Amino acid sequence: MVPTLEEAINASGLRDGMRISFHHHLRLGDRVVGQVLEVLQKLGLRGLTLCASSLMGEACEAVYRAVKAGVVVKLETTGLKPPLTEAVLRGEVPEPVVFRTHGGRARAIEAGEIPIDVAFIAASGADREGNLNGTSGINPFGSMGYAIADAQFAGFVIAITDWMAEETLAYRSIEGSLVDVLVQVPTIGDCEMVAGGSLRSSQNPMEMVIARQTLAVMQAAGVLAEGMNYQAGSGGISLLVTNLLEDYMQREGLVGGFASGGITGPLVRMARAGLFHTLWDVQSFDREAALSLAVNPFHREMSASLYANPLHPACIAHQLDVMVLSATEVDLDFNVNSITGTDGRILGALGGGPDTAYGAGLTIVVLPSFRGRIPMVNQRVNLLCTPGAEVDVVVTERGVAVNPCRPEVREALREAGIEVLSIEALMQRIHHLTGTPTLPQATGRVVAVVEDRAGGILSTMRAPG
Repeated sequence: MVPTLEEAINASGLRDGMRISFHHHLRLGDRVVGQVLEVLQKLGLRGLTLCASSLMGEACEAVYRAVKAGVVVKLETTGLKPPLTEAVLRGEVPEPVVFRTHGGRARAIEAGEIPIDVAFIAASGADREGNLNGTSGINPFGSMGYAIADAQFAGFVIAITDWMAEETLAYRSIEGSLVDVLVQVPTIGDCEMVAGGSLRSSQNPMEMVIARQTLAVMQAAGVLAEGMNYQAGSGGISLLVTNLLEDYMQREGLVGGFASGGITGPLVRMARAGLFHTLWDVQSFDREAALSLAVNPFHREMSASLYANPLHPACIAHQLDVMVLSATEVDLDFNVNSITGTDGRILGALGGGPDTAYGAGLTIVVLPSFRGRIPMVNQRVNLLCTPGAEVDVVVTERGVAVNPCRPEVREALREAGIEVLSIEALMQRIHHLTGTPTLPQATGRVVAVVEDRAGGILSTMRAPG
């Protein structure tokens, strides 16, 4: 254990041009990224690649300052928020951003494709042996799933905490043998802000219509069966689907196998009530889930690799029966964009969507038909994030479309009385209200690339011409 971040960084041997990493389990409440980057600038380090599981909140402001100062020249992430989003589109980040899925990031780390020189790992609790968790202390954030590959494969690991246990931690997410240096700081952030961002409890009637239709699609398609494995994204519609699913499972006496991904309080309550046997948690989305992880036997922490690495033999994403996925837009080939809007602005993230879409038996994309009179079903997506071959059903408040590759799903829905449109008819129905959008023609330099799960280039993002 060393007394300051500066001493820890000096001990790591970090030099100009190396790669550093962070996790985003504190989400909007993260204060570690900012503290570290401030010290790196003070030490005069430059030209670093910053590899994060994602970037949100104040961390984005800190990274933007580091980019302007030349400390960071390249970003590798699954998502980012303002002011970084605008900086990327303005071409202010010297090298193109690399967007990777959660599973793709774990695969690339383990394969040695993106060697991490120094990993900075925030922990809510630590002990004198260097063991870490996210369930203890004054800022519990739950699972540390996205940091596990970093801890296992980084050249040097600096753990950062604001709470030290007097005794050996009873619950350990990362073993002390993987930690090189431990630093205690006044605060790692604010765990009360973990539930912010895309996580929101929706009261929107339109989103409830989509959620109810999604549950009807799941029922008609036959995936709501004993032992089903389920995951939903973090958007408001997806969270509503989970709430409706809870009522349905209680009413029907249905018991699922597992729920996975980002775990919420409602999922904890469902498992406690016996509606799921297991919760596989790569990221805890609220305080109830964070505190549950260390005490409930049904609540299991998993690494990003176990969650979604395409090469992992027990990949949880590949065992899903149904995935409810959010998107920013969909096109006539069922391709999904989850990063930018139709207007080219960066709005969302890649996340684990492509990983779970590939693995799930039924992938349902849920989205409003338009936002601010900008349609979300269009001839082509602005940025390809999830190939249409891995999407089965699109649900909006103005209709349902089924991928022609799944005729059996289409027939099951029609037999259940659900109107099924072609994706072209759904687009025309929406454009009749909004008009046909003028798609942006970005002709500037490449400012970002989207990798597929295997590390190939799926699509590119250009700056406005």
